[in-house]
Amino acid sequence: MSLPIISSLLILVCLATASLPTETLAGTCGADRDQRSAGELSLVYRGAWFEVRYPAGFTVRESLKSTTAEGYDSAEFVSPDGSVSFYVYSPQWGGEPADIALDPERETLLSEQLYHKPNRKVRLFTISAKDGSYQRSYWDTVAHQGSVRTIVGVKYKNKDARLRYQKSYDLFRRSLKQFAD
Repeated sequence: MSLPIISSLLILVCLATASLPTETLAGTCGADRDQRSAGELSLVYRGAWFEVRYPAGFTVRESLKSTTAEGYDSAEFVSPDGSVSFYVYSPQWGGEPADIALDPERETLLSEQLYHKPNRKVRLFTISAKDGSYQRSYWDTVAHQGSVRTIVGVKYKNKDARLRYQKSYDLFRRSLKQFAD
């Protein structure tokens, strides 16, 4: 297997194990979860139907404007050095995140995994730039009734950048709170 595929598979394993109990995850994905603190995510962003915590110094780029409320259904949070960004899509109902759609002229789908949980479907996928300048990995969750969808992801320039921000990304992903109407 090539290095980009192995790297993507490791990210997917980290994402897939995120729903396991903390004691199962101790030491998984390069970080000890017992040493994490909520203080690392000191800022709060409130979208139209969600709230998420993100690190100080990151720049917020609002993306898809909500059609059902004031605010945005998606946003990107870019690291100070620009090497990593975190992404969240959490509309009131289901929908399509056009802002992260695969661009077949510039990108390829590197890997994809589908999981069926009791009340939802989960799709883990990684997209790679054809020129090797970045990869982006997403955790796409859709309720079986199809009405609720969330996507959380990370885009990174290289493995070192991904690893440097992995702890913050894990905290970011877990901080997502969805609102109901």
